[in-house]
Amino acid sequence: MNIKLSEIVAKFGGELVGEDLTISSIAPTNLAQSGQITFLSDNKFKKNLINCQADAIIIKAEDADGINIPKIITHNPYFYFSQVSSFLNPRRKLKIGIAPSAYIDESSCIGQNVAIAHHVAIGENVKIGDNCQIFPNVVIGDNVIIGDNTTIYPTAVIYDNIQIGNGCVIHSGAAIGSDGFGNAKDDKMTYHRIPQIGGVIIGNNVEIGSNTTIDCGTFEATIIEDGVRIDNLVQIAHNVKIGAHTGIASQVGIAGNSKIGRYCMLAGNVGIADHVEICDHTVISASSNVAKNITKPALYACGMTVMEYKDWAKTFVHLRNIDKLNQKVKELYRTEDDLSNILYNNEDNKLIDEYHEKIDKLRPYQDIRED
Repeated sequence: MNIKLSEIVAKFGGELVGEDLTISSIAPTNLAQSGQITFLSDNKFKKNLINCQADAIIIKAEDADGINIPKIITHNPYFYFSQVSSFLNPRRKLKIGIAPSAYIDESSCIGQNVAIAHHVAIGENVKIGDNCQIFPNVVIGDNVIIGDNTTIYPTAVIYDNIQIGNGCVIHSGAAIGSDGFGNAKDDKMTYHRIPQIGGVIIGNNVEIGSNTTIDCGTFEATIIEDGVRIDNLVQIAHNVKIGAHTGIASQVGIAGNSKIGRYCMLAGNVGIADHVEICDHTVISASSNVAKNITKPALYACGMTVMEYKDWAKTFVHLRNIDKLNQKVKELYRTEDDLSNILYNNEDNKLIDEYHEKIDKLRPYQDIRED
């Protein structure tokens, strides 16, 4: 696709400074070639511009000095880049119409300009909005409502009684509305399934990654609010609520009845225990485990960073012995008064000072087991 810089500015805003060139695509500063536009979102990458071959650049006004190619000035170059890239690289679209091998129950209602590919199965009383794209081998259960402009990629499964908003994207292999992990044990400690009838409600402009699973609520719905981004391979259990515009990276697991606030970010491999509540604007770093409520917005972390095995082994040995160390410190403090009396009775001030100096060095370890 060829487009003039002035057309980009007319569509997305900003200020064009320099010649109104035609570009064909967009690329980062270290890869951009002639005919492309690049972007600078962080001044630390400005060094890449020395060898950059791009014909134009998206940049902040304060970073534009010394840049001699045409510029689009904007306060948020990274977001601007995302908009331009989405325009130049649109998602693949199916042809409008219903494939002969697709099955649609006669009680279901399909909107205008909808594409339904081969081997799609759509159950009873389903409502699909306008301009939707349903790719091959998707299964949609009974009583499902799907809003306008939503795309569902191959092999995704939408169970019964699910609501999906406008402008959503559900990637391949996702399962929306499968049973939550609800079981009860009888007197013989045998598991018995608890029916999960609450459904799932997904808001507008939500994107759900490949092979992600969102479980049905037990009685009330599992809720994903507007603008949420969920990566591949994420597990969201029954009755969870994810607040608007929260981002969840790959391999996160959220146990049942937990509530994640708005504008949060959960990095990869985070684990959230059941019935935990996390406030708005919270960021949790990779591989952290959250077992209690978070009420203060901040960056949280609890994972151990990688180290050489020999160092890790030494650290682990110390951790295993921490109870013994704590007990010895407590015993030392219990005898402190008695030892002090002995030292004072000897009237040896130098010995007293040395003793207290050693005691002070141990003070940080006194409460080492406190939460």
